[in-house]
Amino acid sequence: MAGRAGRRPSAQDQQRHARGLLVVTMVLVVALLGGVGALSALVVAGASGEADSQVRELPTIVEPAAPEPEPEPEPEPEPAQDDTRAAELALDPDRQTDWNYESNGEKIVYLTFDDGPSKNTGRVLDILDQYGAKATFFVTGHEPDYRSSIKDAYDRGHSIGLHSMTHDYDKIYVSEEAFFADLEQVGEVVKEQIGFVPYLTRFPGGASNTISANYCTGIMSALVEDVPARGYQFYDWNVTSADASGNNVPAETIVQSSCVEGYTNIMLLFHDAATKTTTVDALPQIIEFYQERGYEFRAIDRESFVCHHGVNN
Repeated sequence: MAGRAGRRPSAQDQQRHARGLLVVTMVLVVALLGGVGALSALVVAGASGEADSQVRELPTIVEPAAPEPEPEPEPEPEPAQDDTRAAELALDPDRQTDWNYESNGEKIVYLTFDDGPSKNTGRVLDILDQYGAKATFFVTGHEPDYRSSIKDAYDRGHSIGLHSMTHDYDKIYVSEEAFFADLEQVGEVVKEQIGFVPYLTRFPGGASNTISANYCTGIMSALVEDVPARGYQFYDWNVTSADASGNNVPAETIVQSSCVEGYTNIMLLFHDAATKTTTVDALPQIIEFYQERGYEFRAIDRESFVCHHGVNN
């Protein structure tokens, strides 16, 4: 026994011993690496958990809500341009206007058409549009079928005035009551078309007519005072086209009578009746005459020149 124990290990034994040490060493290395990885994982997990815990434990800070600004009051809507225009042209007995009875020195033509609307009104409106001219229509109740032309004229920027419902002198000039009854009737006709009664009016025959004396002496002297007192303003003319002298007056005659020199503010009288086709024919040449001389064409409003005739009854 003692002799075997003191025997030197053989080479084979030494190899087996070395392989065993290698295996043990590898097992230890693997175990060591695994333990380090596990330890690292534990450390990371612990740190993460601690961080999560810290995050969860942080108090929630709620910022106070900023007060909502009070809404600004909405501005008052400005009146539509058409509403303003209507208010300027509407009859208002309580309104005070500083009327211009003298020329303002500007070169202005106020084209005025009595007795319409008629079958000719559409042609007149188209010509006015062609030249960029504005006019004023003193209307009657003669032609119910053409009353829509009143609105058409107003919508195109022209002024509407009251002439007469019937245009019968023996009815409207028998008394002031009869005159105003007739005027109020045509006012309602216009209101149906444009939504208001205009303040503009023109006496049949003008303020200077003498025919009214056949029915009521002194009626024109009374009306020129009482018509404005009720909020109206009446407009006569200082130039006439002479188309009232008959039917189918030659267009050249109308042109010659209408085209004058020496005036600044011109209130020019035409007629828009169905029988006045030559008036329409003459209109372009008349407009061109005044445009070439630097005149502009305006519709009558409260700032316009007011032409009054002398009263003869």
